[in-house]
Order: sequence, then C-alpha cells, then structure tokens
Amino acid sequence: MSELKTAPTATTGTIDTIKDKASTAAHATSDAAHDAARRASDAAHDAAKRASDTIETSPLAVLAGGLALGAVVGALLPRTAQETRTLAPLGKKLSAAAAAAATTARDVGKEQLTAALPSKDGAKEQLRTVFSNVVQAATDSGKSAIKG
Repeated sequence: MSELKTAPTATTGTIDTIKDKASTAAHATSDAAHDAARRASDAAHDAAKRASDTIETSPLAVLAGGLALGAVVGALLPRTAQETRTLAPLGKKLSAAAAAAATTARDVGKEQLTAALPSKDGAKEQLRTVFSNVVQAATDSGKSAIKG
C-alpha cells in the first residue's frame, strides 16, 4: 500500500517539474519576444530619424530618388488597354510639341550663328583693312629706317 501512496507523490513531483519548466520556457519566450519587439521598435525609430534627417539635409536628392523609383515602378508595370487608349492622344501631342520645339531651337541656333559670323563681304573688307594697315606700317618703318 505504501507503494500506492508514493506513486501519486512521484507523479505530482513530475507534474510540478514539468509545470516549472513550462513556466520558465514561457517566461524566457516572453522575455525574448519583448526584447525582439523593443529592438524592432528601436530600429524603426532609428530608420525614421535617419530618413527625416536625410529629407531635411537633401530634399532634392530625396525628390530625385522618389521620381526615379516611380519611373522604374511605372516602367515595370504593364500598360492596360485603358491606359493605352487614354494616353495615346497625349503621347502624340507631346511628340508633336517636342518635335516643334526641337525645330524651333535648331532654327534659332542657326540664325544666331549666322548673325555672329561676319558676312563674306564684311570679312573681305576686314582682311583688306588689316592687309592695308600691315603694308602701311611696313612702309612707314622702311621710310623711318632710311631717314634714320
């Protein structure tokens, strides 16, 4: 009969040991989860702070990065039939406007270049004047050397 009394005691002891181990494991898991959550929160806070600092110090770089990212995402996404129908007329208008602007810029550039260069007659006259001045200076120098 004494064996029957010790069996429940042994079982109770084993159950208590299992409960203690489970409780310890639960606390360790809870502590690890809280620690991981705190580290994640700190990392998110630090990332937000760095992003805020970057935006304050280099807003144009952030804007350029955002535009580049948007362009990449837009290029990677396939066009829908609706977008094609809607944007086709706009694309044609933009293309025509860009071509007209390029033509105008080319024409204005040619005009300015032509205006900056002397005409043939003007260039001939300038060369005549320069040559005449050189000849006159040489003549005067020769006369001075003879008189001299």
